[in-house]
Amino acid sequence: MTASRPTDVTRRSLLLTSASVLGLIGASACKTAGPASCTDVSALTPEERKVRTTLGYVDRSPQPGKPCIKCVQYISPPSSDQCGGCKVLKGPVHPAGYCLVFAPRV
Repeated sequence: MTASRPTDVTRRSLLLTSASVLGLIGASACKTAGPASCTDVSALTPEERKVRTTLGYVDRSPQPGKPCIKCVQYISPPSSDQCGGCKVLKGPVHPAGYCLVFAPRV
């Protein structure tokens, strides 16, 4: 009596697993589209930097469903690999960012 070993790898299972892994990698790359960071405030005045700090700006929203790209104050960049802007605070703004003056688009 021969029992099937669970560690046997067939060509079909290897191909299916490889395709699944590649699909997940591709999907995760799409989710992180946009600039790597929008925190360079070297061109801002000390007062403008203080406003960003006071409003709690961060590049990644801690509030689910409240990224800058969904805010009425957000100004879209010319291309998706660049930082956007904001009508309230000066400097670069990440589309996935967040600050305390978030107001949802309707």
